[in-house]
Amino acid sequence: MMGRRLLVSLLPLLMVVMVTAAAFDISRAPPAFGVRRGAPKEYFEWRRPWGTAPFLLGSAAAIHLGNTSSCIAAYDFGPGSHEYYQLCMPSWVAVTDNDMVLSGEAAMNHATVSPGTAISGFTRLLDQRLKDDVVKSEMKLSPLYKFSEREGRVAIQFNHPSRRGQVIEFSPLDLTVVLVSELKHMAEAHLGRELSAAVIAVPRHLNYNGRQDVVNVGRYDAGFRRAAKAIDRQITLYHHHTEQGDGKAILVLRVGGRTSDATIFKFIDGEARYVTAQDDIYLGGDDFTTRIVDYMAELIKEKNQWDIRQDAEALRRLRVACEHAKKALSDQEETMVQIHVADIESSAPLTRAKLEELNQDLLDRVMGLVDGAVMGTGSGWLPRPRDESRTDMVDEIVLVGGSARMPKLRQLIEDYFRGRRPNSRKGVEPEDAIVQGTAILSRPKAARYLEECFDYLYGKDGRGLPSFVFRTSN
Repeated sequence: MMGRRLLVSLLPLLMVVMVTAAAFDISRAPPAFGVRRGAPKEYFEWRRPWGTAPFLLGSAAAIHLGNTSSCIAAYDFGPGSHEYYQLCMPSWVAVTDNDMVLSGEAAMNHATVSPGTAISGFTRLLDQRLKDDVVKSEMKLSPLYKFSEREGRVAIQFNHPSRRGQVIEFSPLDLTVVLVSELKHMAEAHLGRELSAAVIAVPRHLNYNGRQDVVNVGRYDAGFRRAAKAIDRQITLYHHHTEQGDGKAILVLRVGGRTSDATIFKFIDGEARYVTAQDDIYLGGDDFTTRIVDYMAELIKEKNQWDIRQDAEALRRLRVACEHAKKALSDQEETMVQIHVADIESSAPLTRAKLEELNQDLLDRVMGLVDGAVMGTGSGWLPRPRDESRTDMVDEIVLVGGSARMPKLRQLIEDYFRGRRPNSRKGVEPEDAIVQGTAILSRPKAARYLEECFDYLYGKDGRGLPSFVFRTSN
């Protein structure tokens, strides 16, 4: 009898325990960034360890390190300013005769004077070993450099430009430090004040240690006091994703400067969950440009009996002209490629049709990535009726990267998905989607999936917000 009374008296307490346990029953699937939408308030209070709170507004910047160009961007919340800014530079690093390290435009220009002491495209070598296939392929493509191993990871060796026999060695992380430091300097010069924190977009192919190494570059080497990481493909969606996208499977096709990938995510409770992906780290916009350069070089050789490929400076100018022509053909049917070097002036028309002909096999490789991602979708993630096509399992298509502007690529996507067009958001350039998505995550109030946590901890006005950082998921 006494035991029964004790049980009855404990029932209210048991009910409280059960309700509390249900309140903390948060899905174990990790979010791309921050916390899932709709989580109870107890979640934020219970899981409030050091390092999970938002950045101080205006103190953080977003950084995207690309193989061809790198950018820093943020929402400026300085006195009287609430504007978005974005600054970019070529992803080049070089060493001069007097041991000065150059970056950006200066390093790219130095490559024409001393090709063996300047390098770009090194971010795909992050966290790679000397025996890895990526490094072996890079050895074939980059005969000007030697590759060694340092602490179990690949390192790149330059011959010193003025001291014969002396070798300068950099790891890809060393070169990344140079880029991040310069981007930070550019942004601070623009703002007129110090930036203390950064959200860095990291490639998905890096493992946890590789991603943490990139964050540590910002935190310990480049001068940021705090840094966080976010996966580059996922954060693209935070700039494109809208209220109507909840529950949808979204294909992100990124055709970057030197790498490309097709990834499928599904949004569940405001979280971009990874489903499947296909990658090609040796396919990008540079390859499209190279086809034009080779075509134009042959035309110049036939017309002037001169092989422009034997003159590094002339070849650089031709490449710049071909890059401009490629971009122009995204909006017009024909353009002129013009180059003037010494006493030789040459020009030739280039049509969009010819551009597509020169790059047809590369476009086929891009579509191979799309097909591989779509055919690899798991039924557990994307349940659909058995009679429905695999392409119907993808609800939305987002194109990212400068080459996503190509009309032919968009047409191929539309044909593959039987008339459905890629989604585009007004005012968002394809090549800027990653850095702008990262910038949103550096501005917590702009990311609607973070608002509930933000408002609960710090109030609607955000006053008294401490300068902690988000803890991101991998």
